[in-house]
Amino acid sequence: MNVAIVVFSETGKTLKLAELAREKLLADRHSVQLTRLQTDPVFDSKHNLPEDQIKFTNLPDLGSASVLIFGTPVWAFRPCAAGRKALRDLGPQLKGKSVLPFITHGFPWAWLTGTSSASALRRLAADFGAKALAGVVLSGSMKKGEDRYQAAAEKIRNLLK
Repeated sequence: MNVAIVVFSETGKTLKLAELAREKLLADRHSVQLTRLQTDPVFDSKHNLPEDQIKFTNLPDLGSASVLIFGTPVWAFRPCAAGRKALRDLGPQLKGKSVLPFITHGFPWAWLTGTSSASALRRLAADFGAKALAGVVLSGSMKKGEDRYQAAAEKIRNLLK
């Protein structure tokens, strides 16, 4: 299976989960392309732009991918603006593809912004004609400990089996 992983990550925590998921999928002999989104001008917690001002310099072509794994952190109780904008910009390429969203957030419980944020990304992908798969939420991403990241990456892997 050809898999595209597209992720927006300011701190590297969302990227870390994407990289672990990539390793597991490569071990399963999938073809995987990972893109960490870059913006111009810079978009981060210090330069929080409205969605209409966010421009990506490396939005990938998803033509050969059958699955998109899309990751973004939660900011202000919802997927960050760059994540929402990226999925909208990728929207015309999503028809007929499977989309698996994943969310990272610092709260200790998935139900506190994580689940609703993953659902918002699933709805957005479905609006573009994608088959939205169950999302994965990594809660407590600010805490130390590799086990939560490994477990979330394993969930991603299992959802694609």
